[in-house]
Amino acid sequence: MIKAVFFDLDDTLCDSDTAWHIAVRETFQLLRKHTPDVSEETFTKAWVTVHQKLFQQLNAGKCSMAEVRDLRFQCVFKELNLPTSKITEELNNFLSSRYLAGLHLYEDVAVLEELQGYHIGIITNGAHDEHTDSQLSKIKQFGLSERTQSLTISDEVGVRKPNIKIFEVACERAGVIPKEAMFIGDSIENDIVGANRAGITSVFINRKSDVLIPNIQDEQPDYSISNLYGVLSCLENNYD
Repeated sequence: MIKAVFFDLDDTLCDSDTAWHIAVRETFQLLRKHTPDVSEETFTKAWVTVHQKLFQQLNAGKCSMAEVRDLRFQCVFKELNLPTSKITEELNNFLSSRYLAGLHLYEDVAVLEELQGYHIGIITNGAHDEHTDSQLSKIKQFGLSERTQSLTISDEVGVRKPNIKIFEVACERAGVIPKEAMFIGDSIENDIVGANRAGITSVFINRKSDVLIPNIQDEQPDYSISNLYGVLSCLENNYD
């Protein structure tokens, strides 16, 4: 019997992808004012290269998400052979503030109010500090701490999804064993694989219905839904 329902945060409860792309575009425009000789194409290439390198280190456990966030513009300037200065901090703060300002919860997050009797928690990859660009800032902005009973963030735990440890920590905090938990997320690689390996009922939210479910056991969710109200049907099917 399911006793705890956990949710991913970004692109499951809130539309992070749209907000991020808008914030990056606005930050590029600000950067061009300071470095007009650098084309957008050149900057974009450096941005992608730096993020690939930083996330490789992040996924290897060599740094935290907070460190990735604080290093990204310094590394981009080095990649472009530009002198680093206070502008890198300005750009980072601008990106972070624009990103947070552009975020919004999906309307179907209202389903949380219909999950009375379940422990409701969030399991998310990201920073666990007071910076504008952190998961705690998002939680605070949306008032989600009042609508959930637990929050488990990768930087706090020391490992990222799909590592099963972060799921185990979340279950311990909720006072349940994995088979008594359900996890809803939008990433096959991080959310579904992690939940499956941890022995948690996995629910893939495919909002745009544009993701094909892989034919690999670890990557196959127990359920697939197009909006969060589908969680209610998943819970009914798991009731015993």
